[in-house]
Amino acid sequence: MVHNESEREQFLQNDQIKQCRICLDTDNTDSLISPCLCSGSAAFVHRTCLDNWRSENIRGIGFKYCDICKFEYVIETVDDDLQAGKIRRLKYYFFVIRDITSIFLLTQLIILALTFVLKLIDKNSGDIKRQFPSWMSEFAMYYLTSFVLLLVLIGFIVFIITCYSLGRIDSYILNGFSLNSEKRLLACLMIFVVICAVIGVVVGVFYGIAILKKIMEHHTRKLWLRQEANKYIVKDFQERKSELEKYRMPMTASAIP
Repeated sequence: MVHNESEREQFLQNDQIKQCRICLDTDNTDSLISPCLCSGSAAFVHRTCLDNWRSENIRGIGFKYCDICKFEYVIETVDDDLQAGKIRRLKYYFFVIRDITSIFLLTQLIILALTFVLKLIDKNSGDIKRQFPSWMSEFAMYYLTSFVLLLVLIGFIVFIITCYSLGRIDSYILNGFSLNSEKRLLACLMIFVVICAVIGVVVGVFYGIAILKKIMEHHTRKLWLRQEANKYIVKDFQERKSELEKYRMPMTASAIP
């Protein structure tokens, strides 16, 4: 009876249009494999698509288990290629540099936008330009001001969040408005700006290092898993579904949360 069911399932798979369950491509059927107990439209997948999916390691189990039928893949080891290892390292450096460059360019875009806005605001009065020496270029003046303003903004946000979390924001505001002297108020405002700028520098450096570390860890882990996916490939059971029965384990259903 099991043999007849296997033959019937195999007949239906041969009769249907083969489609990759990940990229949904129906043209490149020669590179499709059937690695698990899935049937119907989910029975086939491109090996490259599956290896990329495994390298993501979804929920920590995607590398070894099918996320649909929960079948543990039958793994075969292939010889590792030294040239492929060099290519993977180059890809790693490329992805890290790409992400760092993207963050840097985004930061520069924000600063340049602030530079343009400050230049428009200061067009008639020239108050900002008078704060810098005459030998400095106009662009450098507004760019430096925008950079400091961005740091102050970051520090101000951190300052507000810290005060709010400590429940002291009301007292800070009340103390600021209770000053009677304009000079004292201006002095306190300048001190506050400097404090915010310092906080912005500290926070910027801290988060910059944290983001850089996160990027490197992400790409290291992803490329390592991609390397492992290419080294330990999934066995293809296309037109041999009956062989999967011997790989059924009681833990297949219970090991997956």
